[in-house]
Amino acid sequence: MIYNDDRPERIRGAIYLTTILLFILYQAINAFVPNADMIVAVRVLACSVYAAVIYVYGRDAWVAVSTPDPKRSDFLIVGIVLSFMSHFGQSAYAIAYRLADAPAWLLNAEVIAPVVILSMVAGVLHVTAPESIEGTVPRRNRYALGAFVGLAVLMLGVLLTTRPDVRPWIDRARPYIGDFWHTGEMNVGRGAPPT
Repeated sequence: MIYNDDRPERIRGAIYLTTILLFILYQAINAFVPNADMIVAVRVLACSVYAAVIYVYGRDAWVAVSTPDPKRSDFLIVGIVLSFMSHFGQSAYAIAYRLADAPAWLLNAEVIAPVVILSMVAGVLHVTAPESIEGTVPRRNRYALGAFVGLAVLMLGVLLTTRPDVRPWIDRARPYIGDFWHTGEMNVGRGAPPT
């Protein structure tokens, strides 16, 4: 086994081991199960991991939010919980969307914006956390935050005024990002694939 009690844990080792195990497991099952079912399965498993993170950090985040003078690291703890609450909400929404057979009205439902906004609040907490780890990391960088938000507003303006049709690009990418194992139909609610 890679880890034992005598060796310190390594971040890269945890990343590698988790990635390799998930990739092998996913590919072994994906070879026999349609993509639509695999995506739902991955989303359900992701929700369980997100819920675990919320459970583990939730109490500390609640204490941090309710404390009048929080510690510097509390910014990151609250950011972690808000971020994973957003991930959980987005995955649960995606599961409901797929299980409901992709109704058009659900794609544009108002409920998704507040869930995404939670993730944005979490990001702001992470970027503006004042010297929260060992007094130096991360660097508080409100200028970078402002620059990226400004860039996003510019991109949003361009997208809303030009309304580019990206469907041809998406259709061309389909052979490369589609159903690798050809185990099932990927066109839930979209009709027949182009020939």
